[in-house]
Amino acid sequence: MPHADEPSLVEYVAANASATALAVYDASDPAAAAGALRAAAAEIGDIRSPYEPDASMAAWCAVLDEDGVAVLHLDMRDEVRYSALVVRIILDRLAQAGVDGRLSPRRRPEPPFPYDGAADLYSGMEQLSKLDDRGLPPGFPEGFPVPEDATLVLAQRQRDGVAEHAAWRRSGGPLTGYLGQLGDYGCVFGSVPRSLTFDGPPGVVRYTLWRDGGGGSVTLFTSRPGEGEPREWYASVVWHPHAEPPAAPVRPDGAPDTRPVPEGREAARAAVEFLVPTPLVTGCEALIGVTIAAERLRGLLDKAPDAGGRPRPVEVASRLVPVFAQLPAGHADIVRHTCLTLFANLMASGRRGRPDGLTLVPDGEGLLHAADLRARAREVIDADSLPAFEAGLALVKVGPAVGGPLTEIRDAPVRPPADRYTWLFAGLDPDHLAITRDACWQLAR
Repeated sequence: MPHADEPSLVEYVAANASATALAVYDASDPAAAAGALRAAAAEIGDIRSPYEPDASMAAWCAVLDEDGVAVLHLDMRDEVRYSALVVRIILDRLAQAGVDGRLSPRRRPEPPFPYDGAADLYSGMEQLSKLDDRGLPPGFPEGFPVPEDATLVLAQRQRDGVAEHAAWRRSGGPLTGYLGQLGDYGCVFGSVPRSLTFDGPPGVVRYTLWRDGGGGSVTLFTSRPGEGEPREWYASVVWHPHAEPPAAPVRPDGAPDTRPVPEGREAARAAVEFLVPTPLVTGCEALIGVTIAAERLRGLLDKAPDAGGRPRPVEVASRLVPVFAQLPAGHADIVRHTCLTLFANLMASGRRGRPDGLTLVPDGEGLLHAADLRARAREVIDADSLPAFEAGLALVKVGPAVGGPLTEIRDAPVRPPADRYTWLFAGLDPDHLAITRDACWQLAR
């Protein structure tokens, strides 16, 4: 490959180890370039994980055609040590195929609108490089209204779905009249749980939308201007070709959401039932419980050491035992098993690397435990304290790890299909998830 700046390519891959995108530009034979990249992808897929010899180092490696250009996408699970090897494999395959042109990071085309990051509300989205003849994302239905006296500043499509997002900005005042335009168009509005609006952008107004089998949401909000900067007003619409009508339609008034902010597990359940399909509700409630209980226990364990110089595991156990004593017998073991299974699933998905010395094995009841941790703990902790010690450490370690999927779910433009997160709960009994959910809320009190 002539003109390939190999050191800069290695630097790019290392800096984007979980989201590498390398393209061959200006190739005289694009088909040959795509074939060489596919061969490189297959070779990269054969690199074994340093933690699991039976698994690939790469979580995902594929070649896609993007506007006539072959692009190799790679998720190395943040294993930056393989960056130079990956680049060398790709360059060698291109050279063997006699491909000309230039290998470089994928170039993102200039969007056909003045991008405004303040309107970028959702995760898992990609900017559209083209709009349709109306100046809208192509999936928006015919005749869809556009806010008056406003500028389009964002147009996106869901990376792994068909939902689209458009946002407009106005400098001269609120866009509340846009709700009337949507109503005149035939949209039916539904409410959004207060727990999903209270920490949003300033002045947020949000409703679900539905019309003729499609729908999504509309969000009105304002900017956070700096000193001397003008305030901007925004209208944001998400649209999916298939949506359910609201169970209880509402009449939008355009006023900022000032409903009382709910707290506790009732608020969590309302948010989860809104965000995910029914089969995922209990599991996602358990995830929220795990994160909250983990934060509570982390504060307990981060306190200054007790006087007396006891071994650290004994001191930790002495703090955890009274907390877990409120749970029914055996529930601490189920909490431990649930947390470790969640973490094992995160490792299997490539979202988490395997910590040194972590070996997960089932006990006599079929519940996972960390074998090395248990062996060390038994040397200094009595058997009665062991369940609380293991469950507490599992919660503290796993709580932050499950925050990633929770954030994805909360910030997604539309409700995910039921099968999108089944991998996270693989191997978990629904009853165990419910017990973990209830136990974590009790621990967090």
